[in-house]
Amino acid sequence: MGKKTENSPGTPQFDDSFKAVRKLLTNTPGMLDNITASMGDGLSIQDRSMRIVYQNKFMIDNFGSHIGDYCYSIYEKRDTACDGCPIIEAYRTGQATKALRVGVTKEGIPFRFENIASVLRNDQGEIVAGIELCRNVEDREQAFDDLRTAMEQLRQTQGQLVRAEKLAGIGQLAAGVAHEINNPAGFVLSNLGTMRDYVLEFFTLIDALEKLIVCESPGDHCPAQNIEEEVCNVVRNEDYAYLRNELPEVIEDSLQGMQRIKSIVSSLMTFANTANDDRHPVDPNELLESALNLIQDEIARKNGHIVKAFDDVPLLHADSQQLIQMFLSLLINAVQAIDGGGTVIVKCYLENDRINIEIADDGAGIPEDVLPNIFNPFFTTRDVGHGTGLGLSIAYRIIEIHDGSIDVRSAPDQGTTFTIRLPLAPQEEPADLSRSDL
Repeated sequence: MGKKTENSPGTPQFDDSFKAVRKLLTNTPGMLDNITASMGDGLSIQDRSMRIVYQNKFMIDNFGSHIGDYCYSIYEKRDTACDGCPIIEAYRTGQATKALRVGVTKEGIPFRFENIASVLRNDQGEIVAGIELCRNVEDREQAFDDLRTAMEQLRQTQGQLVRAEKLAGIGQLAAGVAHEINNPAGFVLSNLGTMRDYVLEFFTLIDALEKLIVCESPGDHCPAQNIEEEVCNVVRNEDYAYLRNELPEVIEDSLQGMQRIKSIVSSLMTFANTANDDRHPVDPNELLESALNLIQDEIARKNGHIVKAFDDVPLLHADSQQLIQMFLSLLINAVQAIDGGGTVIVKCYLENDRINIEIADDGAGIPEDVLPNIFNPFFTTRDVGHGTGLGLSIAYRIIEIHDGSIDVRSAPDQGTTFTIRLPLAPQEEPADLSRSDL
């Protein structure tokens, strides 16, 4: 085989530039300083006692020249070794260690730097020093801080939007709730006026009886037969018979009206509760009843009909206020879908260790191109001013934070069914009867 030349395939091309650099690296005194001075990062070498043995230009420019001083007193202005010092950890493990530290420059300006520490060994393999590579990451960390601040602001804004949607929901329900309360309150007030008149009539009859039974003067003689006849006349009086029949009905109607008001107010108070993530065992059937109570007037205005199929199910571990808000969003959505008449079917049943809640309507359905977007924030098909587009997205988020799931089935002219699946309340641990203090 012939001898390879410099221009043969596979032969390194050692041109003048390459040779010049090789010579610089191997023959030039102070090459370590030249290399480390060209670095954009800091380089510091400490002995086993944490005294500075070497600093490159970056470290000298930022902290000053401090050969022989303790690194922790110069770089972080401490009297003792730093907590979580990466060089100490590298000494302990013999492995490279990475940490985020905060240094203080010679001007007293703090800045964050990424520290990668490793060890230097002698010919016998013994660790004799530690080397730190320090990269200024203040700009990067400041960007992270800004991002964290933005995320916190976003979280707060999300909370404000949730509250705003809740207030919008309350506003939307306010007219219906007011009407629901006003109706029974109106006839209770009317019944109280009627009862007042009836009581006055009774007092008139009682006064007549007293006159028959009690003589006006001690000398008067009141034959028993006459008293009996007069009493019979009072009892046979049409006004007395009417009052006797009507008064119990008036009282019963008033009691039912007050019970209706109490139910509406109770549901509204549960919905308006401002407690944050107050999870406890709750009955989903009761929460659904409360939500339905709040939209009775809306259902009536839409000529809707509600069909309930509630099984006897175990408790949920949930925030009742959040679940009612979620139920309301889905129920209002269903009721609005049957504008002009229709049926909303609400089911609650146990399946595969989860409680399923179905809310189905027989309305126009959701178009195929709209369906993928219904849970997106601010997405709405309603006219401007008639919806925030947050109801379903917040409902989705409430289900998500309760470790549940939701799916939707819909087709044009075939209605829509939302199915929510929520986990059961955790079972309490049985008491430990073996405890010595029992």
